[in-house]
Amino acid sequence: MTDHSDAGPTRSPYASGICAVYFSEEGPLYVPCSLLSEEMKEAADFQDDDSAHPLAELWLDDITLDVGHVIIHYLVTGTYQYLQQQEEEENYEKGISAEFAIAIRVYVATNDSLPLPALREMARREILHVGDWISLPALIKVMEEAAMSFKAYPGIATYVESRLLSFSATPANFGTKDHVDETLAALGAPDTLSQVVLRSVLLPKASTVRQQEAPTYRPSWEYPGLELRPTKQAMERAETISLRNAEAACDEIEIRGIQQRKAKRYGQHSLDDQQRLRVLEQKAEKRAKEIASERELDAQRWDACKWPAQQYLAEEVVDPYEPAPVFSRASSEVPKPKAFERHDQCDSLTDRYQTWTDQLTPGSSQSSPEDEEALD
Repeated sequence: MTDHSDAGPTRSPYASGICAVYFSEEGPLYVPCSLLSEEMKEAADFQDDDSAHPLAELWLDDITLDVGHVIIHYLVTGTYQYLQQQEEEENYEKGISAEFAIAIRVYVATNDSLPLPALREMARREILHVGDWISLPALIKVMEEAAMSFKAYPGIATYVESRLLSFSATPANFGTKDHVDETLAALGAPDTLSQVVLRSVLLPKASTVRQQEAPTYRPSWEYPGLELRPTKQAMERAETISLRNAEAACDEIEIRGIQQRKAKRYGQHSLDDQQRLRVLEQKAEKRAKEIASERELDAQRWDACKWPAQQYLAEEVVDPYEPAPVFSRASSEVPKPKAFERHDQCDSLTDRYQTWTDQLTPGSSQSSPEDEEALD
C-alpha cells in the first residue's frame, strides 16, 4: 500500500487570490493569499474588502524591502534567500556586512512583527554562519546601525558578547598582533562609544609599536615593557596628538592649493605664497621636533638602566589625586621596585627583553565564538 503521509496539499495554494505586500511603503511583492497565516494578517494591516483594489493588500511598515524579500521567498519556497546588491559583489567586506545586517533584521522582524518561528531559526543560523566571516569593527558598525534594544533581544546581545570574549581569550601571538594592528588601522579614530570600547579590547592584543602610538600606553621605567599612563596624562596626550594631526591635515590641504596656484603661474610662486610656504614648513618642523622629543623620552624609558634613578623621578610630577599606573601585564607579573643596576648588569636586562615583551598581553586558550545556544 502506498504511503501518502508526505502527499501534497489537496488544493493548490497558487489557485487563491494574490496579495500585494508592501514593506516600509515600498514594493509591492506578490504572494498567494493562502500562504498568509491568520496570525500574519492579524499582526499587520491586511485589506481584502476594497472593491477599488482587486488585489488584497498587506502593509508591513516596520520591515524594509530587502527583509521583505526574505520573508516572501520563505513563504513560497520554505527556504532562506537574500537579495545581493551590485556594489556588494564588488566589495567583499560590504557584502558580508550587508548579508549579516539582513539576517539580524530578519531575526528581529520574525520575533516582533511576524510569527514565523521557522524563518527566525533560519535567520539565527545565518547570523552564526555569516558571523564567522565578519570582522569585529564591521560587527560593531552593523549593531550600531541596527539601533536595536539588546534587552529585548538577549540572544543578539549574547552573540556580540561571545565574539568579544572569544577574541579576548585568544593568545596574543605574532600572527594575531599583525591582524590586530591592521584592524586598528582600519578602525581609525573612534567615532562612537562602541568603537571606543572595541579599541580598548583590541589594543592589549596589538604589537608593542602600535601600543606605543596610543595615548593610553607608555614605556615603563622599571622594565622593557609598557604600562598604562595615568588617566590625566593620557587625556592630555590624546588631545595633543589630535590637535597636531588636525593641524597637519589642514596645512597639507593649504600646501596643495599653493602648488595648484604655482602650476597655473607656469611654475612660479607668488611672493605671498613663498612666505606662506616658509611658515608652513616651520610648523611642520616644529611638529617633527615634538614627535622626536616624545620618542626620545620613550627611548630613555626603554634604556632606563643607563640613567641615574634620581633622573627619572624628576621627569614627572606625580598628581596625588591620580590613580597609580596600571601595568599591561598581570599584577602578579609586575616586577617589584629594586635598586639601580650597574652598567655591567644592563646586558642581562637586554637579554631578558624578548621574554618580557612576549608576556605583555597574556591570554588563555582559544574558545569558539559561535555557539548556537548563544542566540536562544
